[in-house]
Amino acid sequence: MNFKFLLKNILLITTFIAIKPVWAQEKRVVVKVMYFNEMMGNVHQNTSRYSQTLTTISCNHPVKVQKIVGVDKKEQVSFGNGEWLAVNVGPYDGYILSGLLSDKKQECFQDRFPKFFDEMQLSLTDLYYLGRLNDQYMTGKSKAGGE
Repeated sequence: MNFKFLLKNILLITTFIAIKPVWAQEKRVVVKVMYFNEMMGNVHQNTSRYSQTLTTISCNHPVKVQKIVGVDKKEQVSFGNGEWLAVNVGPYDGYILSGLLSDKKQECFQDRFPKFFDEMQLSLTDLYYLGRLNDQYMTGKSKAGGE
């Protein structure tokens, strides 16, 4: 009988430890709206180019940039040395590379050449992989030696 009582109490205590209390969770607050400035891209679950994709977005899609207020009341907008921003797109809270967002709408390929873009007849899968390719494509100067 003591063993059952002890086991029941241990299970009860571990259950309460495993559950995060509602008052101890981080909060996300919208700071501003920015626009996605590449042809296709993805909202990620984590601050990694290789993390799970939550949704795929196209050029000039509005993105709500968020600050995350932690349990310790510390506020944070950018992550990974400023490379990532916390965002909300539709029902998804995730992360986007900061270099892929701008304050103003851009002139997009899809807008400049709508007939050509429509003629490509891209499927949703194609759009997803274009976004994944854009995640892996790196721009800027090489860090390799030379001039």
